[in-house]
Amino acid sequence: MTAAQWLQALTCVHAASGHEQTLQDELCRLLGDAVDRSERDAAGNLLLWRDGPPDAPLLLFTAHADQVALWVSAHLPGGFVRLAAPAIDVACLPGLPVVVAGRLALVGMLPPHLRHGAVDVKEGEQDLYIDLGPEAADSLPPVGTPVYFATEPGRLGADRFRAAGLDDRASVAAIALALQRLRGESLPVRLLAAITAQEETGRGGAAYLCRTVQPDAAVVLDVTFARQPELGPTDLPWLGAGAAVGIGPNVPPALHRWLEEVAARQGIACQREPLPGDSGTDGWRLQLAGFGVPTALLSIPLTSMHSPQEVVSIADVDSCGRLLAALARSPLPAAAGDGGAKLWS
Repeated sequence: MTAAQWLQALTCVHAASGHEQTLQDELCRLLGDAVDRSERDAAGNLLLWRDGPPDAPLLLFTAHADQVALWVSAHLPGGFVRLAAPAIDVACLPGLPVVVAGRLALVGMLPPHLRHGAVDVKEGEQDLYIDLGPEAADSLPPVGTPVYFATEPGRLGADRFRAAGLDDRASVAAIALALQRLRGESLPVRLLAAITAQEETGRGGAAYLCRTVQPDAAVVLDVTFARQPELGPTDLPWLGAGAAVGIGPNVPPALHRWLEEVAARQGIACQREPLPGDSGTDGWRLQLAGFGVPTALLSIPLTSMHSPQEVVSIADVDSCGRLLAALARSPLPAAAGDGGAKLWS
């Protein structure tokens, strides 16, 4: 499958935080024999293993399975429900088609003429609701049901892909591309690809992961903010210029050098992303998990994050997949097998 085909297949599956299994099951089906074995841990993470020599170092790739979603928060008379919208700008919601428990619905809005007696007051979450139609009045979905954007994924020009949930399906697609490329190869490492749960609600899956698995090094994949209109001067990465290698306190110098050197040897486009603090990804949790995990961060630039139609470059996803495959074929930095301490020098 190509990068575009992986993006299409994975963004057609809904998987809110706590509901990741559907996406994980589809990924396993599509990968087939590209992995040696798979399992799911107690936190809901999917673990995909490529076995290597028993004494080889363990390299971990991670991306999160969950996407942002709306949630049913209360029932209202007449076939309506109240919604909760964590991490989503409510300005993009009025009039939006959504899917609730397999049923097409619509986000409704209290008109500005009736809102607080003024037409210039912006709507808030309390002014929105979901209209499921009068037939649903006696069978409303339970409180706590996830609500998904009903927008169709697809291309935006030759190299752009638009869809809900590209945060973080773009990274899952990159890992799938790497595993697909590595099918049948003997590797110098033991490779674990973890598709983690509940990143969007506190990074709980990553926090649990390294209490049970202690890798010698990890490469965390996620999306990052790309340059887009209205930002002005910025050091954010560009769409289409390759995946962004994180540089900052979350990433040992030897690891970001390793990523850049492997990319340069393979002629794979990449760019740098300065990260002076918490990256907001699973990487921040993994670094201090267990006995400590030397962690690199590789990010795919994205615009319109946490909206009904996020956008990535297909070429960036493809180059990220090629880089991951090249990393799995390359020996880890020598210090990785020494408790990781020397990676910080």
